[in-house]
Amino acid sequence: MAGSLIIAPIAIVLYRSFTTTRLGAAVGATMENYVRALSDPQIVPMINNSIVYAAGSALLGTVLGALLAWIVARTNTPGKALVELMPLYPILMPPIMKNIAWILLLSPRSGILNNFLQENLGIETQIFNAFSMSAMIWVFGLACVPLGYLFLLPVFLSFDPSLEESAYIAGSKPVRTLLRITFPLAIPAFLSAFVLNFLRGLRSFETPVLQGSPGGIHVFVSKVYDSMSIAFNPGLATAYSAVLIALSILSLLLYVRTTRFSERYATITGKGYKVKVIDIGGWKYVAFLAVFAYFLLGIAIPFVVLIVSSLIPYYDYETFMKFPANISLANYYRVMHHPSFVSGLYNSLGLSVVIAVVTVLAGIIMAFTIYRTKVYGSKVFEFIGTMPLAFPPLVLSLGLILLVIGTPLYNTLWALGAGLFVAYFPYALRNASGAIVNIHKELDEAAWVHGARWRHVFFQVTLPLLKPTVAGALFYIFIEAIRNVDVAVLLVAPGTEYGPVTLFEYFRVGQWAEAAAGGVIYLIILILAVSIAKCVFKIKFSL
Repeated sequence: MAGSLIIAPIAIVLYRSFTTTRLGAAVGATMENYVRALSDPQIVPMINNSIVYAAGSALLGTVLGALLAWIVARTNTPGKALVELMPLYPILMPPIMKNIAWILLLSPRSGILNNFLQENLGIETQIFNAFSMSAMIWVFGLACVPLGYLFLLPVFLSFDPSLEESAYIAGSKPVRTLLRITFPLAIPAFLSAFVLNFLRGLRSFETPVLQGSPGGIHVFVSKVYDSMSIAFNPGLATAYSAVLIALSILSLLLYVRTTRFSERYATITGKGYKVKVIDIGGWKYVAFLAVFAYFLLGIAIPFVVLIVSSLIPYYDYETFMKFPANISLANYYRVMHHPSFVSGLYNSLGLSVVIAVVTVLAGIIMAFTIYRTKVYGSKVFEFIGTMPLAFPPLVLSLGLILLVIGTPLYNTLWALGAGLFVAYFPYALRNASGAIVNIHKELDEAAWVHGARWRHVFFQVTLPLLKPTVAGALFYIFIEAIRNVDVAVLLVAPGTEYGPVTLFEYFRVGQWAEAAAGGVIYLIILILAVSIAKCVFKIKFSL
């Protein structure tokens, strides 16, 4: 079922790449799209920029996420409840809001930081440039941290400390033990997070369009977007997507080759153990400051910039710095009376909850089938489940539109839900896969020996051990779905509004202040919803 839902829009997208068909006007099969894409003189620089941008962002985000996960799970850092949540709050802010906030901060001429340094320190050189590759990697790398954190945290939470204790007994220092024992055992989960962040970077939309294009840094996905939005040529867009598919397949092959002996990384066995918190002495205060610094950069500072921008009639540096004199709630009044804002918020909240539950459950079942059963062709399931990562969400949305047009599903929340499921299923699959390979097969084998059926092994042995992973995946996919623009922008219609798309429309028509006001309202509701859910349902991400 899940495989069919994934293959259908992808198949129709691939089919359209070999035609000059526009919506409802078939012309016939042709290789023209591929000839135009592969003969583009900018294709090599675009691929190079795409790889540098995606790899840099993925490395920054995954390393920081792993460090934060280790601090939360294994150290005696003070303020555990607060430290546990601070790395997660940044994912609540929609990506487009972060890009706008950092553009206002780092813009070379009108940016807050450059003007502040010039006025207060006399520094005429424009130190910061929001429209550079390093700024792109910085902004998107910060957005990649939560995924690395959520992928690595369950690994450190279920880590058998006996190996570390053996190293200490043999005379190994704490830092050496951390680098030689602890982190290497987390390699499968680390690579899963890195590959997913890398693929997210390859197909990310907001940062390349808002920060890359103005600075002349064009990445490959920009061509896909231009082909869709300007030329409205789905065939050419999907032909450009073929290069992304090739890059994605190479990435996945590298991941599979690196983790082909994943059993040697297993840490959960039939032996009993208790996770041990490491006393890092005075460094625990440094660790707290490190987590707090990420919280400031990931959400607090961009949030303050958006709040101020939403309270002034328009943005410039002088107006921004003197906003109390120009304060106004007019932007909030207009947003709250927008005909689609409230309904879009309701739709996005309800649909995101459903999609998170369905997607995570389907991902765990498929991962269990791949790694714990001998079903013929199970590796094909892994390929099918990962395929959507190779397709930009806009292209997937177009495939779904072509698939359901003329049916009762067209312009319904069902179609939008299907799009979100296809887009986020690979994240659920990779997350579950990274956790399952860390659970030694001897636990399953013990159940098999005693005559258990697969459903007993799955629900009574494997699934209980995956509780931290399930909670993290539900949290992550819910947040990703509720702030999604890429998938929803082509699938919404009157009556099926989606909150983030409404905000995107504000930006598209140049109403930045209204968009900032809507983003602030959206973010406050999300923070409250997540905090209440954690308290009511006692979602636990740490020890």
